Amino acid sequence: MLIKYIISFTLLILITGCSSDSSDDSNTNFSLSGNISVGSNTARDSDVNDIETREISNNNIYEAQPIPNPVILGGYVNQSYAGPDGRFYEAGDWDDFFAVDLRAGQIITLFVTNQDLLGNDLDLALLNRNGLILNASVGDGKTENIIVPADGHYFVQVQAHSGASNYVLTIGQNTYINSASIMHLSDNFIPNEAIIQPSPKIQKLDDNRVTVQSSDSTRRMLVNFDSIKTQSITDKFVSPELEHKYNTLMEIKRLRKEGIAAAPNYEWSLLQTTPNDTLYRHQWNHSMIELPQAWDFTTGDSSVIVAIPDTGILLGHPDLENKLVPGYDFVRSRYSEIDSDRGIDTNPNDPGDQLPGGSSFHGTHVAGIIAAQSNNNEGIAGVSWNTSIMPLRALGKGGSGTEYDIEQAIRYAAGLPNDSGTVPAYPADIINLSLGGGAFSEGTQKLMEEVRNEGIIVVAASGNEDTDIPMYPASLDSVISVGAVNINKQRASYSNYGSYLDIVAPGGDNTPDINGDGNPDAIISTMGNDTTAENLQMEFSYNYAMGTSMAAPHVSGVISLMKAVNPNLTPQNIDDLLANGKMTDDLGVDGRDDKFGYGLINARKAVAAASSLNTGGEIVLPVAPPFLVANPKSLNFGTTSNSTTLSLTNWGDGDLEIIDIEENSGGFLFINGDGLGDYIITVNRDVLTTGTYSATITITSDVNIVRVPVILQVSNSSDTSGDAGLHYILLVDPGTLDSIQEVQAEVRNGSYFFRFDNVEAGEYIIAAGSDSNNDGFICDEGEACGAFSTIYQPTTINVRNSRSNINFSTNFNVIYQSQAIGNKTVKPPRRGFARILDKKYKKYKLTK
Repeated sequence: MLIKYIISFTLLILITGCSSDSSDDSNTNFSLSGNISVGSNTARDSDVNDIETREISNNNIYEAQPIPNPVILGGYVNQSYAGPDGRFYEAGDWDDFFAVDLRAGQIITLFVTNQDLLGNDLDLALLNRNGLILNASVGDGKTENIIVPADGHYFVQVQAHSGASNYVLTIGQNTYINSASIMHLSDNFIPNEAIIQPSPKIQKLDDNRVTVQSSDSTRRMLVNFDSIKTQSITDKFVSPELEHKYNTLMEIKRLRKEGIAAAPNYEWSLLQTTPNDTLYRHQWNHSMIELPQAWDFTTGDSSVIVAIPDTGILLGHPDLENKLVPGYDFVRSRYSEIDSDRGIDTNPNDPGDQLPGGSSFHGTHVAGIIAAQSNNNEGIAGVSWNTSIMPLRALGKGGSGTEYDIEQAIRYAAGLPNDSGTVPAYPADIINLSLGGGAFSEGTQKLMEEVRNEGIIVVAASGNEDTDIPMYPASLDSVISVGAVNINKQRASYSNYGSYLDIVAPGGDNTPDINGDGNPDAIISTMGNDTTAENLQMEFSYNYAMGTSMAAPHVSGVISLMKAVNPNLTPQNIDDLLANGKMTDDLGVDGRDDKFGYGLINARKAVAAASSLNTGGEIVLPVAPPFLVANPKSLNFGTTSNSTTLSLTNWGDGDLEIIDIEENSGGFLFINGDGLGDYIITVNRDVLTTGTYSATITITSDVNIVRVPVILQVSNSSDTSGDAGLHYILLVDPGTLDSIQEVQAEVRNGSYFFRFDNVEAGEYIIAAGSDSNNDGFICDEGEACGAFSTIYQPTTINVRNSRSNINFSTNFNVIYQSQAIGNKTVKPPRRGFARILDKKYKKYKLTK
């Protein structure tokens, strides 16, 4: 029997989270309806290439489009005759200008989403209220960024330096990214000079524009630019020196396009201000579960192995390649097999799952959460720095797999007889199952018991249908069932619950931006990107995802830390520690409940408890001194929120007293709480006029002082809800991924309502998104995208009656690119879900 499991993009199970309007199975004219929510900090470029959208020009400072702060904005720019056919193909849409109130230290980040960066390059500029350039980021990579110098009203400019591209623009706190490809006007370098690497192409340089200062071709050389003048981002700069520096950077970009490695001649080396793991500051989930304090005890042990039966893993990812032990590929089904090695084999590399908009690389994302390499100046930090990963491929095309294939992968991980005829040299200590289905299997129950008898701990995701209907294998005996919470420690809206739930962990939410960092409050981890058009190579990357699939590996990773300090830890030990509250922070009602199980995983408490089992109850690990922390580390009220929760926690041992809590808002901020625990933070917008406001909450303890930045915006518009642009909602065949029906929707009060009529009985996926570049596909990189139940785990809806309340969210996604490029050549670049083309009129036909 083919069982389709809830992993990444295709969660092929019966829908359980929607209400039914009819039970007449003989009726073939069913309807499907619901609402798609969008975060209040979401905005869209008002002039994109999609001919169906309403256009409002934002091409200069006089037409600048007002945007909120913080913001996640999706847009599109192009030079004339570049990019897909559409509204601006001939005339071009060279520039987008945005008007915004900013605060000192905030970061403006531009993500260029077209993969062919040699032919499609965007630049970013910051202008003062008079329209003079203060700074510009003009690299040739996928990311540009600028730090805001002072509080004030600014213009932000996105320009098509060459070609055409979708883009995502974010404004927020603590998101600075440093890269060799990013060049800023604010950097300290000598105008009209550059340093170049030796290359035969140097001899072909234009002598009228470039003078090489040395004839030694064995080392880096200094060059001068003579009488250079290029088209500037705008006509005006704050100073002539800034204009000279801008022209210098344009010449360096020209050299790079000619294949010459060139860089500014910096006056001194830039200070390294970012953490060792460059994206660690986005990992709010680590501080929530007190991982830094657990790391004072242990960062894990390579002898501890976590097996991940999933889509496989990108074996060459730079944050994973040194963490892997040998694995296996158990995908045998012709339905699911898509790699070049037919049948089961020794190669568990993830070939991609052929989904529109790019493969999910779900197993890679899960693996990064558990054990991404840390302190390597790359990407993220894993829950355990040293744990080993056993990659097992059991899910193939569309992220689906059979019960039998998955069983073989589990048996292999446990060192039990399996179809490969082999067993690993060292069986796994923990098996993470971020997958599942709706059908109980007695055979799988017996297998879980057999695995438990081997002393192996099994952790599984509870499911993403917001229901108490059991999901398997999470609901089986001998399995730890993990639900998800958001950044505020609230049950995630999608997370399954019920009597079988054991524990919760961070699973995230891609709609809000509670901490105001300009990114979704989802979980960032290792990923791949096979949408690339440049050289058709795999890009190793980092991306956000949400779901119980992300929560489960947090628990697996923490248990691997526990095994590092207590190698004799058993499944029964875990059960006992959970029941006694030794591994968790209690949430909800006192004691265990159906919403949170035994509570939120706490890495510090769990590691200490595991150690105490070896010493008759005495904790012999290093004692951490008391230390006050706040979660979240910053607060964003956006344009609509008036209240949020701030948690104060003692991360160490011993007593800690809160002495004072102050705020400097001048009267719009109120704090309600006492001691350690949760505080309710509220704002009074009635005392504020239109604008962006910031403040700081200062918490003084008898040990340390914590400062929490706060930001909010007051709008003069009656509609302060988010807008991700015109959405096309598609009814998709899950087998062929062909679009069956299409409807349009405009946002109304932060939501898109949709309804499909005359739907025949059968199985469908519902996906939605924008088509900013007008290429006929939604969900391209840089476009808004969503699916029921989440875009990371779309659910197949089995239609036997009419259904309503099919609700999900949409947002613009951002991808952080690794410096490494895979050597795998991919098939033609992935694209999004195809809109329905009316061939007669050569336009996209809408079915209402």
